[in-house]
Amino acid sequence: MKTAFHEDRIAEALQHGLDLDHPRGFEADAWLEVWDYAGGASFRAFVANDGKEKSLFVFFDLQGVMGRDLKRALIALIELADGPMDCSHIVTCIDRCMPSKEALELSRSLQWVGFEMATLDHWADNLDVTSNKWVFMAMEL
Repeated sequence: MKTAFHEDRIAEALQHGLDLDHPRGFEADAWLEVWDYAGGASFRAFVANDGKEKSLFVFFDLQGVMGRDLKRALIALIELADGPMDCSHIVTCIDRCMPSKEALELSRSLQWVGFEMATLDHWADNLDVTSNKWVFMAMEL
């Protein structure tokens, strides 16, 4: 991911260093590998936590989702994030290398469920973060 850092943010980070009393934003709290044996899909994911809220980030890469039935897996991911993981958001990270037809179908399906195109501003403390590898869609739970 490319990030444009402003000089004042760099100075602030250097000033605070690793001060545990200073809020550090979202950090990866847990890593997961999810297998959907019924639909044949697999996902890698992580939980981002800032101490106040948690978000589940799920990666839809080519090998894990191409040509797979994602309906049951998506429902299970949403239930997992909303239930035991107690997340307030779920973010899908769609591989930009996915063929455009499949990416369009996937994004339409995700919109139908309630996902919307998203940026990482909320999780990156309003820094302008752009990924050359992923397109993000998020849903509030």
